[in-house]
Order: sequence, then structure tokens, then C-alpha cells
Amino acid sequence: MDFISQWAVGFKELSLRSQVSLCLGIFVMLFHTVTSILTRYKQLNLPVVEANNGDFKEALMEGVKKYPETPFVLKNKIILPACTLDEVRNLPENKVSFSKVVHLQIVDLTRHIMSNLDGLQEEVKYGFNKELGLCEDWTPFCAYLKLARIVALLSGRLFVGLPLSRQEEWINASVNYTRDVMVAREAIVTKPRFIRPFVAPFLPEVKSVRTYRERGTQLLEPLTNVISVQDASKERRQEGLENEGNTMMAWILKYSRDKSMRTMAENQMSLTFTAIHTTTTTVCQAVFDLVARPEYIQPLRDEIEQVMKEDGRDIASDGSFKFKKQSLPKLCKLDSFLKESQRLSPIGLTSLTRITTAPLTLSTGHTIPKGVQIAFPAYTISLDPNSTDVSSSHNPKSYSPPHEFDGFRFVKLRATEGKEHTHQFVTTAPDSIHFGYGLHACPGRFFASNEIKIVMIELLRNWDVRLKDDVESRGGTDKRPKSRVFEMAIFPDATAELEFRRRKV
Repeated sequence: MDFISQWAVGFKELSLRSQVSLCLGIFVMLFHTVTSILTRYKQLNLPVVEANNGDFKEALMEGVKKYPETPFVLKNKIILPACTLDEVRNLPENKVSFSKVVHLQIVDLTRHIMSNLDGLQEEVKYGFNKELGLCEDWTPFCAYLKLARIVALLSGRLFVGLPLSRQEEWINASVNYTRDVMVAREAIVTKPRFIRPFVAPFLPEVKSVRTYRERGTQLLEPLTNVISVQDASKERRQEGLENEGNTMMAWILKYSRDKSMRTMAENQMSLTFTAIHTTTTTVCQAVFDLVARPEYIQPLRDEIEQVMKEDGRDIASDGSFKFKKQSLPKLCKLDSFLKESQRLSPIGLTSLTRITTAPLTLSTGHTIPKGVQIAFPAYTISLDPNSTDVSSSHNPKSYSPPHEFDGFRFVKLRATEGKEHTHQFVTTAPDSIHFGYGLHACPGRFFASNEIKIVMIELLRNWDVRLKDDVESRGGTDKRPKSRVFEMAIFPDATAELEFRRRKV
């Protein structure tokens, strides 16, 4: 959501000029932008699907059903048919935009996942203890908020390192910035398009985003000054900072052309938003699925203990047990549960969202012009009864229909000879594109997957969790906190309370 801050900065600079110049400049820019957008979409000559009563999920499903092999327009986004996926998935930057700089930063993040595993396991234990306290009896908490703060600690440990990652002001800035970016976006898009540039900078939601972004930037200043791509080892020791050369801040400095302190810090805040929002959303949905279907809890716990028994375990400084690096990929049931949760409750209805940087001609006979937004209907693809993930022809006899939740669906698929290493949580395929696909697959999915699993392992091993007032822990899919769809985004209920209790083992 960089456009919010960019708009705010630009507006502030313009306001220093005369009011006449300001109004004229905004009018010209607005007229040009609106005219350009309307002209591009008019040239498309594609069917348009309207979201009645703001129901974009229903609109997407209707559009795919009516136009299975034709692109269609939904909310100024071109939804491409699944049959063109292989044509688009490996298109280069000069065809559809994808940030190479961010990709390189995430490549470094992925490369360092296992070397940071011990630190992340230490951090998740610290996070649960800090956020839930002693919690010796069932205690209600807002699940989303607590998980967001735990995820912020985990992400912060690798992104900025200790001690900053545990400072309460940094945690608050990270979590609140993440929350307020989404709130600000909703506030902006509810305004008529032609007045958005005039009112956006003055909306309280946008001002709040600016406040947390600026405070986060201030907190990052000392760290940015210490880190140097060439050699900052001496300064690191003097400052007592933890392994900055192995943090995201160091990788941002490594690849960014603009190495100014403010730019580095603002880039970090943007990445922090992405990491916390997507990871918290995915974890929260998985926990909601878990408490709604408590029959999965014990099998998942048994798998964790079995893997630790087979591989052995490392001992943390506090005497607790930690997973070994080679053990995490062996949790096939947990991996399957997370993939199934994501399949039915993804972070968005669409995926592979890109801007065309050149005209794009499809095999369907349509040409998408330069400068428009394209995406694929990830949600409907994951429900397609003909896909290998959920079709009866590709699944064992215990097959579950596509609209039913089957937490061990992908364990069964991987039990088939030749598919042992397919259908994993991070696997991208034509019928599973929530993490993207091809060259446009999410480069951070490996880190996100490990981070999510570490949270789930800690929760399953050391905590009990249930629906609020579910005294007998019976669960119930009808009682699962409902997700909210806003345009193409899907959000877990951020107000729902669950009850937690420290396990007595």
C-alpha cells in the first residue's frame, strides 16, 4: 500500500505551492488518469461482471461460470481464464511487472530460513508466553490480535533482529501499521473515484498510517545507520545488536540503489506489513479451522511427537525442546491441514495479480493492452471439481468433494506412488495458485510456511485452544468465526475471541 504514503507525501509537497497551482495540477492529473483508465477499459471490449451488493466472491464465481475461456472485467481488474495460465506464468518483466529487487531480497530470506530456525523457535515460545501469560485456566483472547503480535515478534526477529524486534513500540508500530493500511484502503475505496485524490490525504485512517510509518522509520534509524553492506562488524559489536548482516534490513541495503536511511526504513515497513498481514491471516484461518474441527488436534499432536521421537530434538537454553532442521518437512499432516485451510480460506479471491507492461495477446484471441491489471481466479480454481487436487479421478477412495474441508486431503494425495513430494503447502501448480505460479510464484512462501508451522507447532504442543464457551470442545463448523470479503481480499474475523489454556503435560 505504498501509494497511500506516496500520495500523502506528494500532497504535502504540492500544498506548499499556491492553491491555484495545486488545484489545477490535481485536476489535470485526475483528468488524465481517469481518461486513460476509461479509454483502456473501453478498448478491451470484454464482458463486465458486477458485484451485486458488494459480493465479489459470488461475482467471481458467476464470471468464471459464464466466461470459462474468456477474460472478463471485475472491479477494474481483468480476470484471465485458467486455460491461459501457462501462457502468463513465465512472462518476463517487460510483459508484466514483478519487482526484481524485492525478489532478490526474498531469495536471501529463503536462503537463511534454516539458519534462523532456532531463533524463530525461541521467539515463538517467548511470544506465546508474553501474549497469553500464565493462562493456567481457560482464558478468552482476541485471536487475531494475539496471533498478529506473535507473528510480529517472529518476523521482527529476522527482519530487524534483537533487541529492536522485542521493543513494545516496534511491535505496536508494526501491528498497527499493518492493521491501519487495510483500514485506510477500505476508507479510500468507499469514496467516489473522482474525489479520492482530494480527500485521501485528510482521512483519519490515512493519517494513522502515516503516523505509524513515520514512527517505525524513526525506530529503524539507528539500525540503518549501523548496518553496512561492506563491513559493519565492529559497529555491530559496539551497539550490541544481533546479527544485522543476517536480517532483512541488511538484504534491503544489499540490493537497493537508493541507500538513504529513510528509503531503507520505509522499504522495511512495507515488507513488515506484507509479512505480518499475510502470515497472521493464514495462521488465524488455520486456528479457526482447528477449533471448529477439534478432531484434528490429536492427530496433529501425535505427528509432531512422532517426528521428534524419530529425529531427536534440540534443547533450548530454557530446557525446552526444539525441532531439528530436518524435522520440519516431515510434518505431512500439518502441511496438509494448512494447505486445505488456505484452499478454502485464502488471503484473496485472485492471485498472480500484475500490471501489463506491454500488450498481451492470449490464445483466446484477446489482446490485453499495456497498463491494466490482470489476475487469475485462484478461489474458483481451487474449487474446480476437475482439478487434480479435488477431483475423484485423482484422489483415493476416501475422496472428499471440493467444497468440503478435508484436513488430510493432501496427505492422501502424497501417499500415492510418485506423488510423495507433490501437493505440499508451498507447492504451486495450475490447480493451486494461492502462492502464485511459475516465475510469479511468491518468493517468500518458504519462509512464510516455516513461520506458520512454527506457530502451529508451539500452539499444538504447549497450548489448548477452543471456541469461546465450547466447554466440551466439540467445535462445530457453524460456529467457526466467519471470514469477511472486501473486494478481492478475504479477512478472518479480527474480533473473534477464542479460549486458550496452557497445556498440563
